[in-house]
Amino acid sequence: MRKTLFYLFVVISFLSFGSIEAKQKNLFRLENDTILHICSNLSEMDCWTFGVSDDNSLSPSDYFTTYPYWRIKNIVIDEGVDSVYFGLYLISTKRLSIPSSLKYLYFFQEVPPGLEEVRLNAKNPYYRWENGTLYNRDKTQLYFMLPSAVDSVLYIPETVEQVWNIPSRYYPKDTLYLKDLPSRHWEGFLDRYPIDRRYSKIVFPKHCKRYPEYLPACDSLIILSEHCPEFLTRYVMPKFYLYCLSDSAIAHILQENLWDDIEWGRSSGSIDRGKIHCPNYDIRKRDTSWMRDNYRLTCVTGSDTLENGDSIPSGRSIQSVKIEGIADENVRFCENKGRYRFYVATYDTLYQLPLEVFVKPKERKPKPKWSDFGEVRDSVFTIREGVDSLLYLRDMPSSFRKVILPKSMHYIGTDFYSIGTHITCDSVFIYSDSLDGADYIDAHYYYVENEQLYLSIRRWLMESDRSAVVYCPNADIRKRDMTLQNMNKPVWRNGKGNVIKDLTYRPKASCSYLQVELEGMNYQDFYVLDCNRNRFLRRVFIRFVFINDGKTDELEYAVWTYDTLLPLRQKDTLKLVKRDGTPWTGGYDWKECVLYYVPKGTTSRSLLDSKDSILMWRSGDTIPRRYANRLAIGLILTNGEFDYSSFTHCSVVCLDKRNYFRGVWESEFRDANNGWLWKIPRQYKEFWLDDISEFGQDHCHSRYPPMHFYVGR
Repeated sequence: MRKTLFYLFVVISFLSFGSIEAKQKNLFRLENDTILHICSNLSEMDCWTFGVSDDNSLSPSDYFTTYPYWRIKNIVIDEGVDSVYFGLYLISTKRLSIPSSLKYLYFFQEVPPGLEEVRLNAKNPYYRWENGTLYNRDKTQLYFMLPSAVDSVLYIPETVEQVWNIPSRYYPKDTLYLKDLPSRHWEGFLDRYPIDRRYSKIVFPKHCKRYPEYLPACDSLIILSEHCPEFLTRYVMPKFYLYCLSDSAIAHILQENLWDDIEWGRSSGSIDRGKIHCPNYDIRKRDTSWMRDNYRLTCVTGSDTLENGDSIPSGRSIQSVKIEGIADENVRFCENKGRYRFYVATYDTLYQLPLEVFVKPKERKPKPKWSDFGEVRDSVFTIREGVDSLLYLRDMPSSFRKVILPKSMHYIGTDFYSIGTHITCDSVFIYSDSLDGADYIDAHYYYVENEQLYLSIRRWLMESDRSAVVYCPNADIRKRDMTLQNMNKPVWRNGKGNVIKDLTYRPKASCSYLQVELEGMNYQDFYVLDCNRNRFLRRVFIRFVFINDGKTDELEYAVWTYDTLLPLRQKDTLKLVKRDGTPWTGGYDWKECVLYYVPKGTTSRSLLDSKDSILMWRSGDTIPRRYANRLAIGLILTNGEFDYSSFTHCSVVCLDKRNYFRGVWESEFRDANNGWLWKIPRQYKEFWLDDISEFGQDHCHSRYPPMHFYVGR
């Protein structure tokens, strides 16, 4: 009894696990670089894993050289797969094999333009392949047709009720399979070689209820069905002869054309009615029963409701309209030159109602003038006492000889459009105790009575590297502390707080942070100046960022004391060196992206700080399996130096030992203990890295090109 139960348990478990194995988790399998096997039911999200990215940061040619789209000539949907959503754009595909199990097939972009043959399993109960066209089994649905270069009459079979796809472009065969296709720009390839497909006549049968989303170019369109095609309602000006039994569709076209004339001011008569024939068309279907002398109008403008009003305030707009006795779907309105007009749609035309709503013109406030603030005489602008702020004045002269700001003046600002009140003058006299917006004044000579305002203007001029004479009768230069020149040498520290005695430095990650401090000095008053670049570098607070342009920096120091920047006697030299100790040459531009091996017990930074050799692999190289568990992304610079990359994201596509081709989550490649390391699972023999990005503040490069690697034994 126990043996029987045991064997029964084994059989049930085998069947259960067998059903799980039957549904492949892998998406694709490649064979001989030519055949793409679809081995699992693909959803929209799955297919977009391999779709062409809509990110414009990389040209489509980069994707051709990274993912093997261009190599795939045959697509085989494996037996057992019941649904496929094609988000891929396989430009070179010639043959498609459909198994007996496939029930749903959908192309998001379009049918592969080079498709020549479809092999349908004879046991498939859902599809029929006939004369280059794929139908459902009872031939009531037309899914797609193979592209052709022949211009001809296209008759949709009478049994068809739904048409999903008719090719609108044809690609000459001699342009689809060029050997140098990977090096070509994808968009340029598509724009250069396709030929627009044009039919002399397209005939839809009388039982047709669904039409393709877009109609190919044609000379004549015959619609024998009374169901209105959706694409006809989008065509305001048909360029073809149209025969249609649906008078509602014809009436809609004429009505929309008339509405465009009204709303957009297009010229009337844009439709050639001589090219439209509808045996059921009857203008007597126009409804005029609602016409009368008086109408009750209700307009909604945001939160307000207007009852039979003749105007609305400026800045408001009408969102919805109701007219008593007229159906809401028949009411249309538009605004033109400050007037709202209302129309009633009926059958093929529009009637204008004798109602109008005006938009009240915006009340314009008088613009401020110079006379409102002060007087201008002989190029001297004197602001009156009592004026506390000066806003932007549009009639302001370009410059003055002298500007006088009274004691009441406290603010120089901007107007509603954030245009600064910039005052340019030879000299400015400031009698105010405080002035917000002094940076809007550009003068050669400043007279400032308030001592604190004088000190703030002096420092502002120094930090903005501007030269001007600033005089304050209440200033006392004896407050300058000249003993600061005898202070100790500044102390530099690294990110760990350790003192750095020698400023020999190898740049890492394009910018590094060092902390500098001077004993007894407030960091806000301590400055570092770059002598080689002959400019003020920055005021050092907490951290200092070096600029790596390949130059050796001579650093000088200064402190702000009272109203002046006092240079210190101390100097330091910052020597930029490479990893081997030679002088740093060139800037920090990177040349290519690589993968490199990080030995156990080390990190990327400690590896770069050491003298040990670094194993690295370029795109297209084979990485030995023994190094595939501790990989990181690095950069080779234009000057030959190597640096690590602090990347934050990338997309991964893999090919395993059984030739299954699928996308994987990035977390599957990240080391569980060290997220910055890559650990390639053993089942993968080839992988692609795409959309490699990092914080732009690190390298000034937010995205790297795709990379492709093989994994050896």
